[in-house]
Amino acid sequence: MKEAGRRKWKKEKLTGQEKRILVKLTKNILRKELANLIKIQSVFPRGKSQMNLFVHYIEERNFHNAWAKAIHAILIKGTDLVIGGGDERKPIKDSCMLISLTGSAIKQSEARELHPQYPFRRIKEYCNEFTRVFLEEYRSKPVNEQFSYLYFDRLAHYEAPSSSHSSDQITLLRDALADQIKQNITSNRAQAITWYVPFDTKRSSPPCLQRIQIRYIPKNNVDVHLTWRSRDLFTAWQSNIECIIEMLYREVIKHLYYVDYIRLPRRK
Repeated sequence: MKEAGRRKWKKEKLTGQEKRILVKLTKNILRKELANLIKIQSVFPRGKSQMNLFVHYIEERNFHNAWAKAIHAILIKGTDLVIGGGDERKPIKDSCMLISLTGSAIKQSEARELHPQYPFRRIKEYCNEFTRVFLEEYRSKPVNEQFSYLYFDRLAHYEAPSSSHSSDQITLLRDALADQIKQNITSNRAQAITWYVPFDTKRSSPPCLQRIQIRYIPKNNVDVHLTWRSRDLFTAWQSNIECIIEMLYREVIKHLYYVDYIRLPRRK
């Protein structure tokens, strides 16, 4: 992969902090985490062109810089696609992107810091949707007054089609993480999902967030993975990350360990 130097970065109209960023994308930028991602390309008959999908990796200790770098990359190299179905056709810039946030980026997220150019500002109202008080009120509403889905509802009251009982996946995550701590072991099995089969495959607005995975990394680190089928990078990324991480800290991690490492694979 070619190195993106300082000159190319300064051509972007970014504010203060971003203009001082020196983007160093080296040959090993994808690292071993990205080695497990499979780049799927359409195969065309001979004589027709082949589509190249943009795959990118960002590792950042600054929450604001991570968003700015992701926006910069996808605007420059993102693949032009049209998504949707039926009468709903949306032109997008597409990328398969892995964003790793560590250190100060976690503290900035916990403080609900938002980049000055990030358009969505109702962070307090949105984070309230990830609380049990809001969920209780939400579930008491008539169906026609509810959203097509609510992340916290899917996570805390997951109702599998084959079962008559719901599962509180958040509580299960907390118990699984506590068990990893007790045994001083890392497990890949502690995860929660949002997808309902076969309902969501037929819905026009199924959940974007697909999976949350939490692993204990000795000593005293927690590795959190958020996997998305789709993501609005410009208007939803920061608020989604901040509110979900805040919920996980409050519901799962609090009083057990300090979060210092988060890995966030996502599809744009």
